[in-house]
Amino acid sequence: MQLPLSGKKILNTREALQAGKLTKMLEESGGAVFEVPLLKISCKITNENKSFIQNLSRFEWILFTSSNGVHCFFKLLSQCNLELPNLHIAVVGHKTEEALKQYGYHAELVPEIYDGENLVQEFLAKYKVNGKVLLVQGSRARDIIALGLKEAGIPYEVIIVYENTFNDDAKVTLKRLLRTKHFDYITFTSPSSVEAFMMYQDGVLRLQTNPVFVCIGKTTEDKAKELGLTNTISPSMYTIEGMVQAMCETTK
Repeated sequence: MQLPLSGKKILNTREALQAGKLTKMLEESGGAVFEVPLLKISCKITNENKSFIQNLSRFEWILFTSSNGVHCFFKLLSQCNLELPNLHIAVVGHKTEEALKQYGYHAELVPEIYDGENLVQEFLAKYKVNGKVLLVQGSRARDIIALGLKEAGIPYEVIIVYENTFNDDAKVTLKRLLRTKHFDYITFTSPSSVEAFMMYQDGVLRLQTNPVFVCIGKTTEDKAKELGLTNTISPSMYTIEGMVQAMCETTK
């Protein structure tokens, strides 16, 4: 029996430490996968952040917007020999919740649609917040949650626990592959990965025969369209599993 992605060439642009899982799933579905990590993730274990988390009990809620944020936040706690006090926790989606469980905690809120806009909407609709909210983010996070809290009059603070930077080392490899391979699918797991791709491809994309740009969710897809990539798809469930399923379904 032929696998659904047999004969399909796929460019996986996910950050290096996270790319392997997506590649494995795509290969198990028959795809030929080329990894070009367009972003670098590095935790911010700074003195400023260490000082910030010394009194987490001043917060009522903590909101995590990515699994990277969870891992870097708990790495910061570990470096400071601290434990998370008894706070209410909300996360942006299922994968972020899975990361949280690795540290022995669970989320009280996971929105039905996994993005910041729905997280803040459901959070404000379901809970009466009496104290301050801590928003844990990366350096390129959108301000949609902060704006929602501000408009609702809820006091909050933001801690940036990781840097999300473009991987300049990927530029040469990306351009070479775009010149020599004709990809059926190119994957994006964040708006930042779309931005990096458009900057690094530097006009070489026009050599491609109309690949499908597979975006992890609506926010990423909106960024792709904004930057001129019209042949896009995104899954109903905003996960890498959903991305693979969406690709398989387009081949039927």
